[in-house]
Amino acid sequence: MDTLQIVLIGVIAAVVVSVVAFNKWQERRHRHRADRAFPGNLRDPLLERGDDSDAPSMPDEPAGGKYEEGTERSHDEADADEQAATLPDGKRNQQTYQQPPRQRVRPPLPDRLDPRIDCCIRIEAVEPIEVPRFWAAQAEVFDAITRPLRWYAFDDRENQWRRINGNAVGSHHWFLAALQLVDRRGMVSEGDFLHYTRGVQRLADQFRSVPAGIPSRAEILGNAKALDRFCAEVDVQIAINLVAMQPMMGSHIFALAEAEGLRLEGDGSFHARATDSRTLYVLNNGEAALFERSTMAGMRTRRLSLILDLPRVIDAASEFEEMMRFATHLAKKLEADVVDDNGRPFGTESVDAIRARIRHYQTRMSEEGIPPGGSLARRLFSA
Repeated sequence: MDTLQIVLIGVIAAVVVSVVAFNKWQERRHRHRADRAFPGNLRDPLLERGDDSDAPSMPDEPAGGKYEEGTERSHDEADADEQAATLPDGKRNQQTYQQPPRQRVRPPLPDRLDPRIDCCIRIEAVEPIEVPRFWAAQAEVFDAITRPLRWYAFDDRENQWRRINGNAVGSHHWFLAALQLVDRRGMVSEGDFLHYTRGVQRLADQFRSVPAGIPSRAEILGNAKALDRFCAEVDVQIAINLVAMQPMMGSHIFALAEAEGLRLEGDGSFHARATDSRTLYVLNNGEAALFERSTMAGMRTRRLSLILDLPRVIDAASEFEEMMRFATHLAKKLEADVVDDNGRPFGTESVDAIRARIRHYQTRMSEEGIPPGGSLARRLFSA
């Protein structure tokens, strides 16, 4: 190796040592500056694990005052406030921000409905549904149902349920179906109940709404069975019969009934009605033919019946006394005898026994919370 090569190797080695030394000096210099800017006792809460007791606590209230209970400010709302605050004077109020709509509270049942007799299902829609469209749709779904079915819509402005039919108008968020479970035909069948609940679900799906609670089949049918059993126990009609040896003339019967304030109605019976139009008792032909205005003049009958429908009358004891008085009056005018269903004459003992029955059954109904003659009783004891 000659002298020139040795010199070059020495120069290169010196340069390398100089570069390494310079880099070390620069590294120490930057570390010293960092130590002065960021003291060594700072902690990174995002990287630390362990006890959170030293972590800074969030204030209970936002700066500037309390928010309403149950509300939160979203990031979007905060950003919007910041942007509004940076607008020039007089510009801030040009931009308004609305709180998200509050969730609607499920309205209670209408007063005229009773969960003991009505199976009620509410339907809630996000967007209002037009009543005519809804009514047409439900008519298709429930065209074959055999039980009374009532529909209601909730009027938000009036804050009350309104009964709807094919003539109703408007748009509503809440609808309510009420299937009557019991009447004089008996209780609702399992098939009708399933048809009803599935039909409501189908309607809800059609209008992209939600049925608020499909009731338990076992619970509803069990309660309906118990109610039907009670209704059968107190479903009593008191009859007073008039029997004549000679046929009684239809024209004479008509005149006597009209004179007492009874009116012949479309069901073929004369009705004695209260001032509020409720039937108190009826006068029927005891034979097969019904009374008809067009044929009364020429008809004949040997038997008449006065009937008091006990569950549907408020004060059955008083109405029985009135019916008994009218029966005695008719018997005298028509030359007939007053007898019971077995053909035995009405004596003091028979009348006292009927009075006792009336008191017993009307007391039972009141104790059950179904007052005789009330709206609930009239619905339960309807055909």
